[in-house]
Amino acid sequence: MSSNGGSVLGEKKVLWRGKPTVLAFADMLAGGTLLTVLSSVVAFLVPLPYMRYFSLAGLIAAAFFIILAFFLSQSYTYTVTGGKLRKEYCFVASSNEEVPFSEVTNIVVVQGVLGRVLGFGTVRADTAGTAYSGMAFKGVKNSHEIFKVVSEAKKAAEKTARKN
Repeated sequence: MSSNGGSVLGEKKVLWRGKPTVLAFADMLAGGTLLTVLSSVVAFLVPLPYMRYFSLAGLIAAAFFIILAFFLSQSYTYTVTGGKLRKEYCFVASSNEEVPFSEVTNIVVVQGVLGRVLGFGTVRADTAGTAYSGMAFKGVKNSHEIFKVVSEAKKAAEKTARKN
């Protein structure tokens, strides 16, 4: 989900906006799937009546993990503008974080084995010696393309700052 239109955040044009992919929560999806399989097998193979209640509880927990992964993937919104990075979270609680490019010292892409195979990663903007703890866009698709957008936006912001 990207936006290159005339959207404005503050006074800066939105260069990219997106959300993490649900595949970034693969641990929750895999755990829910495994719990579904185990609960189903126990329900059919163990003849004790009370074991069916445990199996039902396992199926409910599995559904909870899988649904939670989908909700969490929609809870985060990442935005790159001409002057800053922004991360918004809204699920049970909400939070907004912003880091201006003037405070960013390093931009890194981190991609594990699963992320390489499935095409997602984390784009991290580090800060040093500031009150900002940095910013991480976790689980985004096409992380190398987003890295380029962030890098170019940072260079443009630095160029504008030098002119002023």
